[in-house]
Amino acid sequence: MKERIRKILPLVITLVFVAFSFALAAEGGGEEGHKAIWTMVWRIVNFVILMALLWKLLADKIKTYFIDRKDEIAQMIEEADKAKTDAEVQFADIQQKLKNVEKDIKDIKGAIMGELESEKARIIEEGKVSAERIIQQAKWTADQEVVKAKKDLKEHVVEMAGDMASGMITNSMTPDDQKRILEEYLNKVVR
Repeated sequence: MKERIRKILPLVITLVFVAFSFALAAEGGGEEGHKAIWTMVWRIVNFVILMALLWKLLADKIKTYFIDRKDEIAQMIEEADKAKTDAEVQFADIQQKLKNVEKDIKDIKGAIMGELESEKARIIEEGKVSAERIIQQAKWTADQEVVKAKKDLKEHVVEMAGDMASGMITNSMTPDDQKRILEEYLNKVVR
């Protein structure tokens, strides 16, 4: 503190002399000039005393305030640096996740395409099996229809042959032939 006073005291003395010289120059000397000088001196002395008292009373508080303020600012800067570092780490994590998201999207797309291909192959295979079953069923139905048609045709042919034979027999038979057939039938029945 004494060093500060040693530094400030020459400045104060210089200011006092400058003020005296301005006051003397303005008054031009004489008794009124001396009154003005002593008024000025008292004012300067009062000012110096006031400043010394203020310095004595407030110096520690002001110094403490500025030290605390300096520490607070240093702490805020430290917190800001820490927050910046944390933000950079989070940013790097997010960038890495974004890179992984693109890879994950490609993986998912590949998996979906694989599933689509396997589903397509399964549907095609099911279609082939169903088509084969339909073809087999159609062949069996066609075979059954052919068998039925052959049977119906045989029955129809037999019926037509019977009708034709009975028609031919009826047309070619004479009353004597009818009598002879009747007698042969009766003889067979009687035996």
